[in-house]
Amino acid sequence: MHLSSREYLDRGRNLPSYYGENRLVLLPRDPYWLFAYWEIDIPTRQGLAKEMQRDYASLNFALRCHRFTENNGVGSYFDLPVTPAADNWYIKAGIPDKQYRLEYGCYLPDGGFKVILTSNTVRTPRDSLSEIIDENWQLPDWQARRFYWRISRSNLSSLEMMQHGLHRPRENIGAILK
Repeated sequence: MHLSSREYLDRGRNLPSYYGENRLVLLPRDPYWLFAYWEIDIPTRQGLAKEMQRDYASLNFALRCHRFTENNGVGSYFDLPVTPAADNWYIKAGIPDKQYRLEYGCYLPDGGFKVILTSNTVRTPRDSLSEIIDENWQLPDWQARRFYWRISRSNLSSLEMMQHGLHRPRENIGAILK
């Protein structure tokens, strides 16, 4: 990158730490983990503290993670306690190829849960190969046989390779050194 283009990119402005919006965003990180980030604006924090008649920092916050089933959409959930200062969290979902949604909220004195923010719904990727074979991407038979032969050959033990005649004996190192 040329110096002149670097100067153009760096105009001395930084991204803001907060945007003043109420939002909870959920992202799948991999088949087993999710990542969430959120922001609660100042007026919402003040209103919540007034409604609960407690200081905002003393409230018991949690992320409620909903996991949905394929059949009827009803699923299970689990709660993760978070600190009031937190604005992002990694969540161990544990089950691949499932749909998840988060709710950010606080526990009420009577044991209930008050939802403050709701996230988008995401699906974690599966942790296996697809069962779908697309004919447009299928290898011709001769390439597939060659490919699978290479894979199977690399998974053989030395004894199996010798039995199949695939093992090349090494030269006698002692004879070479004499």
